[in-house]
Amino acid sequence: MKITLYKTTEIVSDTLEDYHSSYNVKQCNDDVLVLGKGRKDDNEMSTLQLKYKTVQTEKQTLEVKLKHEQSNIMLIKAQHEDQMKYHNQILEETRAEMKKVLTTSNSEIDFLSVSLQTKNEEIVKLNDTLKQHTQHLEKLQEENISLRSQMISRFEDFHLVNADSKYTEKSKLDDNKPTVLLIGTSNTKRINAEKLSPSFTTIKFTAFNLEETKQAILEISDIIPNQVVFHSLTNDLKIKSPQHCVEEIQDIVKLALQKWQNSGCIISLTTPRLDSVIFNTNGQIINALLKQIYDDNKDVLLFDHGNMLRNGNPIAELLSEDKFNLSDSGVSQLSANLKRGIHTALNIPMPNSRGRSKSRNTRGRGRGRGRGHHE
Repeated sequence: MKITLYKTTEIVSDTLEDYHSSYNVKQCNDDVLVLGKGRKDDNEMSTLQLKYKTVQTEKQTLEVKLKHEQSNIMLIKAQHEDQMKYHNQILEETRAEMKKVLTTSNSEIDFLSVSLQTKNEEIVKLNDTLKQHTQHLEKLQEENISLRSQMISRFEDFHLVNADSKYTEKSKLDDNKPTVLLIGTSNTKRINAEKLSPSFTTIKFTAFNLEETKQAILEISDIIPNQVVFHSLTNDLKIKSPQHCVEEIQDIVKLALQKWQNSGCIISLTTPRLDSVIFNTNGQIINALLKQIYDDNKDVLLFDHGNMLRNGNPIAELLSEDKFNLSDSGVSQLSANLKRGIHTALNIPMPNSRGRSKSRNTRGRGRGRGRGHHE
């Protein structure tokens, strides 16, 4: 609108200049006087006078229009200035408000950052406390297991002495029947040694961990077994690394073979468990390492418990409520696996097996009836 008015004013001004340049008023007056003197034609005089008046009228009209347009321009200019002032004021107010909001937001961010850091520190402290309590609980559980082991061991000492005497006397009466020494955890404690197999005499000794297994070998003095069976890895793998467990079982095998030089050793590998993925994995690692070590060793037989798995996963029905000790069904399966493994090691056919001497569920090499067996 403002631009249009400016253009209109320019047009009016240009028109006035054109009129002045193209037809000078003074010249018109002179022309009228000259013609009035030199001519007598009244019509021409009248025409010039009329033309003069017309020019004067148009000039006045244009001057009025110019003043009007100039007034409009001033008014519009004033309006635009007012609008600019208003918008500038709004802009300044908005800018101030945004600055205030930004300051408030920064303050809130700083406050929340401090709160977050405080919470993170609290979480770290709680995690440390939880770790300490967990370690303390594990220590108490280990102490509990140790105390239970000692109590059970002492309770069984009396029964084991009588059992050792009984089986030793029975072995002396029947020199043709091989003697098998079974040293294992609480899972083997529930196996009925007399019913394990009629083909050999089983003498059972309970040792809850690898250290107790070593002590048992050192303490046994009145038994000369044809085969020594170890089922001793269930508890140690919870507190020791797989490599440490393997090294200890190697020491145990070496100790047994040095003490009973005419005997062979059978290692019952770890049974599947559901109490912890880590513990179950550690058991598998131990099994794999032992297979690598004793694969070609003629004095040591390994057998695993793959028939306690279903689709590669532990069978829950074979485990007790703690998910790592065996249930009654699990003990029965363990007993059957031990029986097949011992028969394979002694090269004795399974009862009612029509002379078959090897089991599908055993691992390792078989060896006759074991060194020291009497024909």
